[in-house]
Amino acid sequence: MKNTIILLFAGMFAFAACQEAEIPLYSGGNNIQFVKNLAKDSTIVAFLLAPGQVEIDSMLIVKTTGLGYPAETAYKIAVDQQLSTAVEGTHFRLPDKTTFKPNAMRDTTYVKFYRTADLKTNSVRLVLRVQENDAFNLGQIQYRYKVFVIHDKIAQPDWWTSTVSTSYLGPYSDRKYEKFIEVTGVADLAGATASEMRVYALQLKYWLEEYKVAHDGEPYRELNGDEMVVPVNG
Repeated sequence: MKNTIILLFAGMFAFAACQEAEIPLYSGGNNIQFVKNLAKDSTIVAFLLAPGQVEIDSMLIVKTTGLGYPAETAYKIAVDQQLSTAVEGTHFRLPDKTTFKPNAMRDTTYVKFYRTADLKTNSVRLVLRVQENDAFNLGQIQYRYKVFVIHDKIAQPDWWTSTVSTSYLGPYSDRKYEKFIEVTGVADLAGATASEMRVYALQLKYWLEEYKVAHDGEPYRELNGDEMVVPVNG
């Protein structure tokens, strides 16, 4: 995904570099930009990791490279319509007002993302850019844009390793992962200790056992018809 984003902007950067070779990146005024380099950073908004939530607020930090202003000063963030596939009002909403507080060098605001049915099968992209106004010039080109990739697709997470399969949750399947999230309310076990992993695996195991009892011995099954199993001891 990062390579795709870099390719999207490669031509633009090359053109801008030719232009900016003749002018300084900074002037004596206040320049505005995002805090993270576009080529090195994009934000993945994965609703899979937010069980039960229909909205996610994602942080957006903007800074000025000048001295700031003594009074509250408005700045503008806009959607790059050509590079974005996310639909405003459907997939996201921008803040109504964005300002720097008096003498502030940074401002933190939030973009609200919505869980929609199409995100189950498709990722959408939101590309934001800072805009020049009477108070602010544009900062460095690689800091003028911010990219979000939004989805609700399920896939085997990195933390579901061979050790997790052997000792805790058994072989991965999308159906098992979905049920694990539903039962535990947890989607991300990256960094979990062995004890924590065991606790969550046991929750799913006990749910499967209760399901079997409630259905007269009929187990909860994978999509291929096999019984869903969780090998953790307990």
